Amino acid sequence: MVKVAGPMFSLSASGTLANAITFATWKGRPYVRERVIPSNPKSGGQVGRRAMFTFLSQSWAALAAPPKASWETLADADTISPYNAYVKANLKAWHNYLPPYFQEPAGAAGTPSDNVLTAAVWEENRIKLSLAGGALADAWGICIFAKAAGAVTPAVGNCILVELETTIAAHDIFWTPPTVDTWHFDSRAFADDGVFAALGGGQNAVP
Repeated sequence: MVKVAGPMFSLSASGTLANAITFATWKGRPYVRERVIPSNPKSGGQVGRRAMFTFLSQSWAALAAPPKASWETLADADTISPYNAYVKANLKAWHNYLPPYFQEPAGAAGTPSDNVLTAAVWEENRIKLSLAGGALADAWGICIFAKAAGAVTPAVGNCILVELETTIAAHDIFWTPPTVDTWHFDSRAFADDGVFAALGGGQNAVP
């Protein structure tokens, strides 16, 4: 529905007309464009990149001032913000299945936690994933990988979640799969300096 201000001669408008054109305002300037329905790709690669992007977005806020400041040189080189430099560099690394790092340059000397999946259980329309470990060390995050009806080989294309690690105490996270099936899982923790732990925690969830 198009909303108008200034009845009879419409000084401004917003909304979509006849599922064909959209009226809107950008930086105080009214404009009209063709209505576009955003795509929502759900390929493995897209899901894996979104999982890491979500992790990076959430973890940035928790970084201390020195790690944030370490991204300023890269940011200045591309005329972007330190946050955008941090996301850009880490997504580039992740594209090659390399773990993210919180400070530029990557130290690649940290010790990941030993958190792993300990169970995967269907609960109605979702799967409860249980994790636990014995040593937090230089923990930063943990990747969860999944595949239906067959063993999972961890990769960007089958990463479904990237979780911020704050504890080694037994805890649960939940995931709603796209299909009801026997899902196979694995996990891999990573340290804040960009070091992966060994794979661990292979589990199956049978509906």
